[in-house]
Formats: sequence, C-alpha cells, structure tokens
Amino acid sequence: MEILLTNVIVLFAYFTIWFIIAQVKKNNGLADIAWGLGFMVVAIASLIATKEALTLPNLMITALVLIWGSRLFFYLGLRNWNRPEDYRYVQMKEKWKTNIPLKSFLYVFMLQGVLLFIISLPIQLVFMVDSSLTGPIPTIIYVIGVLLWFVGFYFEAVGDKQLKDFKKNPENKGKILQTGLWAYTRHPNYFGETMMWWGIFVISIASLQPIAFFGIVGPGLITYLLLFVSGVPLLEKKYKDNEVFQAYAQKTSVFFPRPPKK
Repeated sequence: MEILLTNVIVLFAYFTIWFIIAQVKKNNGLADIAWGLGFMVVAIASLIATKEALTLPNLMITALVLIWGSRLFFYLGLRNWNRPEDYRYVQMKEKWKTNIPLKSFLYVFMLQGVLLFIISLPIQLVFMVDSSLTGPIPTIIYVIGVLLWFVGFYFEAVGDKQLKDFKKNPENKGKILQTGLWAYTRHPNYFGETMMWWGIFVISIASLQPIAFFGIVGPGLITYLLLFVSGVPLLEKKYKDNEVFQAYAQKTSVFFPRPPKK
C-alpha cells in the first residue's frame, strides 16, 4: 500500500505543477504533454519506493514505460508547447463560463491524475509482489507481453510519424491520410496505445500472484476511454461532415487493423 499512497501524493504534486504552468501559458492543452511523462514519474516513484527485490518483470516494465513515455512526451511537447490551445479545451472553457481556473484544476489536471493512477496500476502492482518466479510459464508470459507491447509501440510511433510527415506537406492540406498504417485502421496510434498497456499488464502478471491480476482495470480503462470517450469518438465527430473522411471510413476499420474493403 505504501507504493500506492506514494504515487497518489506524487501525482497530486505533479499535476498541480502542470496546472500552474498551464495557467501561466493560458493553455490547458499542456495536460496532453503531461500524460506520457506522468507514467514515467509513476514508474520511477514505484521503483524508488519498493521494498521488494528488483526483478526482471519490474525492471522490464520500467524500461518499456520509460521508452514509451519519453517518446510521447517529446512528440507532444515539441508539437504542442507553443501551439494555441487545442479545440477540446477551448470548448470546455466555453461550456464552463465561470470559475474556469478551479474547474481546469479539477476536471482537467486532477481528473487526468486519477485516470493515470488507475491506468498505471499494472506498473505499481508489479512492485508490490515478489515477481521473481522463473520457469517456462513466466517466460511465455514475458514473451507474449513484450510482443504485444512492441506491436503497440510500432502502431503508435509509426502512425504518429506517418501523420506528422503527411501534415508537413502543404499539398495535403484538407486531405485525409489513407496510406501506411492508416489504410488498415483509422486510429493506429490509439490502437497502439491500448496494445502497449495490455502488454504491460501481461508482463505484470508473470508472478501469478492474485493481486497482480487486479491491474487489468488499467488496460481495460484506457481501452474504454480511447474507444468510447476521449479518443476515437471525438475525432470521428470532428470529421462527421467531411465527405472524404466518410468515404475513407466506409472502407477502413475504425480501430482494430484489417485490410481495407475494396
């Protein structure tokens, strides 16, 4: 429980700092930059706070989280630091009308802290158990988890790169990316993120200890959010009146990759 309490305190302080930065910059969209780095903070805090011996699974998970989090932090940081506030956060402020700083603190930064804490449960729980179990079953679990993570990382990183390159070309202004990974799923980056979290969860249960299985709420929550709340639905709604996108949607899977329809 010490690790969980430590991370509650750490995340409260962490997102409070980002809230202050966002108010100075007048841009709540900086919460997006804080997201990936926040998981790195949780992993490092858990590593420092653990009283269990360091083992392959917790070191493996820490390494994977640091790789993913640093890539996302720099990708979003370089893109968003000096950009105008994202339309989602502008709409929130327009809807709130009053007490905007307080509502920003509670409904953007603290809410993200709560969600991050829950999603990161596989990271935290792996540090709370004796995960030194060896043998063929844990090895198979490690391999499956790492493979899932690498598939997810590939879809997210390559999908982001393809989209970035597409947008850099002035000739593509107003067009919809329909090649590369985007020919197989309309949201390769979101699909990739969910796969990575399922991979981390699989690695975290290699100890076969019951408490580790509670971490399933982490990948379950991020999958639900991206599929039904804050990821796919918002972007699909944004392009609901775009005829090119609607034609693209008719032949391309919304989430899980599959060959495009003819």
